[in-house]
Amino acid sequence: MDSSEQVPIADLPPSAQLARLHAQAKSENVASVEDPIVPSRNDPVVVENSMFAEPLIAGDYPTPIGQQPVKKPAPTSTATSKKKEANLDLSSESAFPTLSSGAPRPPVIPSGWSSAASRVKARPAEQQQQQQKQRAPASGSVSSGPSITDVLELPANQQIANQASKPLGFKSAADVIKQVMDKTGTNIIASTNRSGTTTFLIQGPTSNVAKAKRELVAGLVVKRTMEMAVPASTRRFIIGTKGKTLQQIEHISGTRINIPPRKDDEVVDEENDESVNVTIVGDVSGIKIAKAEIEKIVGEKAAKQTLKLDQFDPRFHLFLAGPQNAAIKSLEEEYKVKIQMPPFVNVNEIEEADYVKYPISVTGDKDNLQLAKQALEIHYAELKKTTRTAAIGVPKRQHKYFFDKNGATVREILELSGCTVELPPLDAPSDNVTIRGPEKRLINGLSLVMEKAHAVHVNALDLRDLHKGAGVDSLQHGQQIITYLTHKDNLLKTIENDHRVQVGIPSGEELKKSVSLEFVSNNEKDASEAYKAGYDLCRDLVPEHFATVEIESHLHRHINLRRTKQLQGIKSRHGVAIIFPDEKTDSSSVLVVFENKNGDGNDTTAVLPQDALAAATAELEKLAKDSSDIVSKTVSVPVKYHSLISGPKGTTLNAILGGDETTVTVRFGGVHENDIVVRGLNSEVKRAINEIEKIHDAAKHDQFITSYTAEFTIPAAFSAHVIGKSGVNINKLKEDLGVKIDIGDKLGNNEGGFEAVKSKKIKINVDAAKDRVSGLVATLADQVTLNLNVPKEFHRFLIGPNGRYVKKLEDKYSVFVKFPRSVTSSANGDESPIPGGNPDIITIRGRKKDAAAAKDELTELYEYEKEELDKRKEREAKHRQAEEKRKAAAAATAATAAAISPIESETS
Repeated sequence: MDSSEQVPIADLPPSAQLARLHAQAKSENVASVEDPIVPSRNDPVVVENSMFAEPLIAGDYPTPIGQQPVKKPAPTSTATSKKKEANLDLSSESAFPTLSSGAPRPPVIPSGWSSAASRVKARPAEQQQQQQKQRAPASGSVSSGPSITDVLELPANQQIANQASKPLGFKSAADVIKQVMDKTGTNIIASTNRSGTTTFLIQGPTSNVAKAKRELVAGLVVKRTMEMAVPASTRRFIIGTKGKTLQQIEHISGTRINIPPRKDDEVVDEENDESVNVTIVGDVSGIKIAKAEIEKIVGEKAAKQTLKLDQFDPRFHLFLAGPQNAAIKSLEEEYKVKIQMPPFVNVNEIEEADYVKYPISVTGDKDNLQLAKQALEIHYAELKKTTRTAAIGVPKRQHKYFFDKNGATVREILELSGCTVELPPLDAPSDNVTIRGPEKRLINGLSLVMEKAHAVHVNALDLRDLHKGAGVDSLQHGQQIITYLTHKDNLLKTIENDHRVQVGIPSGEELKKSVSLEFVSNNEKDASEAYKAGYDLCRDLVPEHFATVEIESHLHRHINLRRTKQLQGIKSRHGVAIIFPDEKTDSSSVLVVFENKNGDGNDTTAVLPQDALAAATAELEKLAKDSSDIVSKTVSVPVKYHSLISGPKGTTLNAILGGDETTVTVRFGGVHENDIVVRGLNSEVKRAINEIEKIHDAAKHDQFITSYTAEFTIPAAFSAHVIGKSGVNINKLKEDLGVKIDIGDKLGNNEGGFEAVKSKKIKINVDAAKDRVSGLVATLADQVTLNLNVPKEFHRFLIGPNGRYVKKLEDKYSVFVKFPRSVTSSANGDESPIPGGNPDIITIRGRKKDAAAAKDELTELYEYEKEELDKRKEREAKHRQAEEKRKAAAAATAATAAAISPIESETS
């Protein structure tokens, strides 16, 4: 044995210390040094199922560098060891002289970052301690205990820096080391030997050293991937609420975990649970941590199973549950299981073949599941033997009111009488209601059903009878009235609020056969008065006030979005409502309804409905004709890629089209199943087809990125507007595009700092989310608020009759105009002053250019009204002067007459 090996490591010079550590690592891990493996061209960083050795870590626990792993140093050498640690400088030629040998020197494996890493020097002990104290709060952890030094070794073939292709964002290993030191408050010295293995000496508190080792491995080691199969039923537990569990696993392991999303039509059968593959990307050590965490969750959750019991007739579901679910609660307590009943439905409207769609779910341990299942089957068999049925006639219009929210009325009948209620299908001619229950309880059930039926008063107004003699299709006209009332929902809400009733409106398939409004109340008088109010309302909606104009359905969206100002102008000029059909119906008929019988309310000449409708429909037809750049094009994409282009719940398609502001519509499937039909503005159709083809091409070559993150900043002042009230804006963005969006802390210390916005998911969706947020920020940055000082007495002239002038101004310039509150409430006699405000100030908010134009127009109108007022005052002054002269002359005449009268009397 060489004599130098018997000398304690603490007594050796620094170069010999590091040489001994290299020798120990080499002897224990000879097999770990392999030839570098060049990553694939498509994945320059991730090496699939690589057999690389793990990073070489000296000992399972941090060991002070001045000690050997087995033997303890002599007490007398401890002080010397610590002193040498503080002054250790691996770049010192005097401390680490070049060693010579008789054998030829082997070629040095070049390091992709050794030249940069050599600049990372050891810090003096005092500076190191001071910087550790400064960085400790920033890292979010407060470390205690003595400072230790640990060793981490990375073979050349494991280092990202030595790979031919490096991941996006990787600059150099020296940058990674500096970031780790700043983040963990440790001191790190790196040295690369001739074989390319890099040794890191990490000094600092125990917890910080352990964290630094993980950070170094995560930042410097080539990433690998591993797939593991997990039961599909455990996927939601691995992800956790809002992805928190998955994020925590990724954080502690330093890995990225991809779990395939659940498809819209996927049904998880926990009794015959299928497997899904979870992909973990990271270093070997991190993959082991992530795998262990996932296996722990799977082990806990897979112990429970769920049975779907679909062999029970839904007519008996309420009996199996019991009043207030007492029966299933008893089973849950007895067998320690969880029982989920299917939603309440009218079983007579369900085909028998569809009963399997309404199973009872039982979750728990395997043995207890079978016991609970047997108990339910015994109870079900007994119910089939002991229950009977009876029928009673109830007016058809009252049937639907038995099936209120979640069947509350039927559940109440079950609780009071022990019977359930079954109604005939809506389109069946029979009025009979079926009562099911124990034979002795059927009489109670029948009585209770009749009591409930008589408690609800329903007055039906058949709109076909209102205008029978008008020479039009009464059903079609009734449908038009309902479409208008649905569009102007405040009309019926007023009746509901005034008379405390519920108004039933037919919809869907029912509307094709019936056009009756139903006024429902527990009070007969309220129902009658509501019926009268509804009758008066609908009687005035005569056929002469309705017209339709045929416009191709694919133009509707374009006109609604891009020709908004023109539409508002037509409505305002002619006093009409314009109602476009639902996009799902693919109807081309646009309904135009005359609303204003006397112009703008200020004209003395009545406006004829037929003239207003003719003018409005003519302008609508011209508007449609002007939209001649609307085209329809078809692109052929294999049907297997359609779901990828549409994305989960249509989110990727929303990203392609541009959201609510787009005029483009897309329909999957046409003459051929591979067809995708795109309609809209020619330029936008071309752009949409181009994006669709990009996705198709990327998917064909397995390059469609489904896990992507983009981070950018926005001015902090706009973050509240981006989020919206109660998160409405950010939630809509997440829902439309299917992305995760995090808005972080301010960057920088200046008052006008920036918020870090991070968006994750499919690349095209993420890019669309980023563009929309940036677009909103640009719009907000262009917003201004202008004030206009106009004497209060002129405000009513600027507002106009029923706000007509100000609404027209807002539509024209897309601005918001706000008048002082006392003016808007003056119609009710409330002239209370504005607290702390100026009652003369009018506020205009919008884009700079639009707000300025609106202010100019309001100023011009004010000047006109002021001039007119001056003229009126001048005329009134002249009128008063003339009146005063007339009165003076009359008075003089009267005085003269009075003076003459006595003289005439005396003479006579």
